Amino acid sequence: MITVPLGIAAGLTAAFFSSVSYLVSRHHGTRRSGGSRRLLVVAHLLMGCVCAPIAVVLFPAEASPAVIVSRAVWLPCLISTGAYFAGTSCVFRLLTRADASRLSPLLGLKIVALAVIITLVLRQPLGGQQWLAVGLCGAAAVVLQRGGWGLPAGSLGLLVVGCFCFAAADLGIVALIDGLQKQLPVSRLQAGTLAMTITYALGGLMVLPLAFAEARHMPLSVDDWRAGGQYAVAWLAAMVALYACIGAVGVVLSTILQSTRGLISVVLGAVLARRGWHELETRVDRSIFIKRVIAAVLMSAAIAVFVTAG
Repeated sequence: MITVPLGIAAGLTAAFFSSVSYLVSRHHGTRRSGGSRRLLVVAHLLMGCVCAPIAVVLFPAEASPAVIVSRAVWLPCLISTGAYFAGTSCVFRLLTRADASRLSPLLGLKIVALAVIITLVLRQPLGGQQWLAVGLCGAAAVVLQRGGWGLPAGSLGLLVVGCFCFAAADLGIVALIDGLQKQLPVSRLQAGTLAMTITYALGGLMVLPLAFAEARHMPLSVDDWRAGGQYAVAWLAAMVALYACIGAVGVVLSTILQSTRGLISVVLGAVLARRGWHELETRVDRSIFIKRVIAAVLMSAAIAVFVTAG
């Protein structure tokens, strides 16, 4: 069937544009003081403006708007959006200190964070295959940290915080999709797409006061809007491709395909460094590049093991 190849292509496209978004963040976030903060605010303001009308269109006409204010919807939406912003803020901050190719594979540590939250907070046991995935993540992190390009202790701590935030955001999104599907006449994919647009629309509202604060401190320039637009385009392209992938091949395979963004970031980083883009990526020797590839593959394998165990 042609659906499967298209789904795989969409999943890899999502991973590619995720990697590109990290490069955009590093490029603009390191250009001046406060650049990453302004980029975060402007990009999500733009994404909110795009997603809000889409959410209105996607909302079933026959359904009551009161669904949005039900606890099963607003609470997980607030949790997922808040946790997502906290995690993204950590990533934006880290990208002012480290290459995207160093950071992206380590985001696979989200599996460890998920395991901790699920077992200690939600009190749900994990199977042996899932603990194997946690072990693979740990092994990949060791390779990355001892590969001659590890993150400093402070940056690694910030990364761990970001991974826990992203894990909480993922669990919140699942709860939001469950809440929408229970109360609306929509499929799982439709509920997921609606959840995405609602989340980014809420995110746009959340950053609106920050946008005014930034403008009072220093007027938002054309460069600020251009940078925010570039990030918004890359990230939304990744999200659209991801949902197309989910619709074509399902959640499990789409998650595995999305995990290849670590490997893609490593390869993109090597290409950019070789072409002289050293402000984006530091050039490394062959041995370190191979260690990066091994670690990125281990992270993808860990995610594959974890999601297939469910």
